[in-house]
Amino acid sequence: MKLKDKVALITGGSRGIGAAAAKLFSQEGAYVLFTYHSNIDMATKTLSELNGNGKMVQADLGKEIDIRHVFDVLKNDYNRLDVLVNNVGICKSQDFGTLPLSDWNNTIFTNLTSMFLSCQLAIPFMNDGGNIVNISSLRGLEGYGRPPIIDYSTSKAGVISFSKTLAKQLAPKIRVNCVSPGMTDTNITTAYTQEQLNQFIKSIYLGRLIEPIEVAKAILFLASDDASAITGLNLTVDGGQSLSS
Repeated sequence: MKLKDKVALITGGSRGIGAAAAKLFSQEGAYVLFTYHSNIDMATKTLSELNGNGKMVQADLGKEIDIRHVFDVLKNDYNRLDVLVNNVGICKSQDFGTLPLSDWNNTIFTNLTSMFLSCQLAIPFMNDGGNIVNISSLRGLEGYGRPPIIDYSTSKAGVISFSKTLAKQLAPKIRVNCVSPGMTDTNITTAYTQEQLNQFIKSIYLGRLIEPIEVAKAILFLASDDASAITGLNLTVDGGQSLSS
C-alpha cells in the first residue's frame, strides 16, 4: 500500500494512462479524484474500479474556469492533496502551414498552461512530502518532435522544462518529476493505420507498444516514498524508442 490514505488528483483520468494510474493508485490505498472531459461512460467505468475510494469531476482543462472548479471540488471533498498527476493532453495531426492559431493556443493551454495553473492551485493543499508528477512525451525530448504534431511536441517539451524548473522552486517541501511515455497503446493509436503503427514499432527496441499500466507504474514509483530522493527527473518510458537514430 504505497499510497495508503493519500489523496491524489489525476487529470484526464477516465481512459488510457490516466485511468490506469487511477486504478493503480486506488489499489495502493489512495483516495483518487480524477477529471474527465466528455466521455461519461468511460469515466463511470473507471470510477467503478476504484474500490469506492474515488470521485470523478467533469472539466475541460482547456478552460481556466473548469480548472478552478476542480480545485473547488478538491477543497470541499478532501481539503488536502498529497499527489498531483497532470496527465491531461490533446494531440491532433495538422500541417504546420495551415495550423490555425486557435488550435495552437488550445494545445498549448491544455497541455502546458493548465499544468502550470493546476500546480499553482495545488500547492496550498500540499504539506511537506507532497508530490507532483507531470506527463510529457517522447515527442517532448530534444530532437524527437514530429512535424505533423508540432504544437503537441512543443507543449510537451515545455512540460519537461517546466517540471525541472518547478522542482527547484518547490524543493525541499514538494518533489516534482516528469514521465515521458513513448508510443502507448491508448485511444490515440486508433488514429493510425496498422501500417503506420508497424513503422513506429520498428523504432521501438522492445518491439511493441507500451501498455498504459507500464506508464502508470512509473508514475506510482515517482509519487511514492520509493522515489524519496528523486526530484527534477524526466523518466522516459518508451521501450527504447529514444535510442533509435
